[in-house]
Amino acid sequence: MLISLFLALVFVTACSSPGGGSTQEPINTLQPNTTEAPGDTATAPVQSTPTEIPPTEQTSLCANIFYPVREGSTWTYASTGSPVGEYSFTDTITSVREDGFTLTSQFGDLTRTQEWACEEQGLVALQLGGTSAATLNTQDMQLNLEVKNVSGVTFPRDITAGDEWQHNLEFEGQMDIAGQSGEATGSAETSFAALGNESVTVPAGTFESMKIQVDSTLNINVGFQGLSVPVTISGTYTYWFVQDVGWVKASGTGDFGGQSFSETIELQSYNIP
Repeated sequence: MLISLFLALVFVTACSSPGGGSTQEPINTLQPNTTEAPGDTATAPVQSTPTEIPPTEQTSLCANIFYPVREGSTWTYASTGSPVGEYSFTDTITSVREDGFTLTSQFGDLTRTQEWACEEQGLVALQLGGTSAATLNTQDMQLNLEVKNVSGVTFPRDITAGDEWQHNLEFEGQMDIAGQSGEATGSAETSFAALGNESVTVPAGTFESMKIQVDSTLNINVGFQGLSVPVTISGTYTYWFVQDVGWVKASGTGDFGGQSFSETIELQSYNIP
């Protein structure tokens, strides 16, 4: 579940196993993406679910009730109200392994890959990703980060109302802003709380979902010519997760370096093999 302002980060906002190092592709120019998702654009919405959504049969480490890890699955989202304006993106699971998978996100001309680990407790995002990465993807900013000290879980194997959990990571690397390069260090801290079931309607359909609150804070310190420049992104988002579909909506408020914003992200179409 990073990116919450993250889910993604976390959910959304999220590459090696927790505690190990990993690298993220340099983040280049973010351009609004107005193209449709490749391939089939929709599947039938979930018609109904019981009051408490039951656990799915756990057949592998990557099996997850609210995030179907299947190679070739795609989700196309559109965002309004973010600090970088309107944008859209398509997430695709491009590789699945016994102990993890690769999520590839297409933001206009920018392609970003994000590695995930599949563990007993659930799915763990091991790089920055999701909406937080989109927020940082501006025309004048590039990132090349190595993630360290990953802890917690992003999407638990089963989620019921009242559950709470956390996901944290630390990173270091390089940030280029307006042609100036500096060393970057920072951390991302995310807390999740399952609020209960709720019906939600988005362009992709109407679904019975699990409503989850995501509180996230991303702190970055960048050193430029002996000066330390702090950047903070914080936010409180509500996510709606649908069994066997994934997250279909995220809505919340945040602060990006002192600039307040209110963002909504909605699923436009999806295809799960």
